[in-house]
Amino acid sequence: MSRKAIVILSAAVLLVIGVTFVGGWYFLKRTRHAVTEVFTPHEEQVDLTALVTRVRALNRLETASMRVVHVSTVTQSYQYVPDGLTGDQLTFLAAGDVIAGIDLSQLRQEDVSREGDGTIVVRLPPPQVLVTRLDNRESHVINRKTGLLRRADVHMEGRARQYAEQGIRNEAVNKGILSLASQNAEVKVAELLHMFGFQRVRCEAAQASPSRG
Repeated sequence: MSRKAIVILSAAVLLVIGVTFVGGWYFLKRTRHAVTEVFTPHEEQVDLTALVTRVRALNRLETASMRVVHVSTVTQSYQYVPDGLTGDQLTFLAAGDVIAGIDLSQLRQEDVSREGDGTIVVRLPPPQVLVTRLDNRESHVINRKTGLLRRADVHMEGRARQYAEQGIRNEAVNKGILSLASQNAEVKVAELLHMFGFQRVRCEAAQASPSRG
């Protein structure tokens, strides 16, 4: 083999080695960059103010309902005079529906936070009775006693119905409707936030507030 051929062959070998080295270096660089992209956590920008605004717009969220029957008695009597003469007594059976939930318009900015792992934490407003609805078809007077010397009070049934609304509300609270509403609210709000695009969500319940509605 001539000297010229040896030089050309050597140059070709060096060129191949150089191209291989450069290609390998470029491949390793790209691979390292890709691996870094995969294992480097990316900070997701979350606008908590906008999130609070969206949740507040939902207003009252009904999360529990209960059918309640309550019996109450309204009595009018006079001291030192037997009820059989001047007393007036009405016993009323009330049936109705009580609905409880949370008022999301009460959500404050400080009630929503983001933890280091990206979890959105929402401290929910306290559960409360939102609606107390008396069923007039099922509610009625079951007993009435009026003294011999007096007329029946025509307004007593109306007052009994008013007391009955409070009665069925209290009955539902005693049966745990607020606790049920709180548990269901945690699930429903978490589902809503998942629909908004948040993957990691934790809802925390608050203490029950005085009932209303």
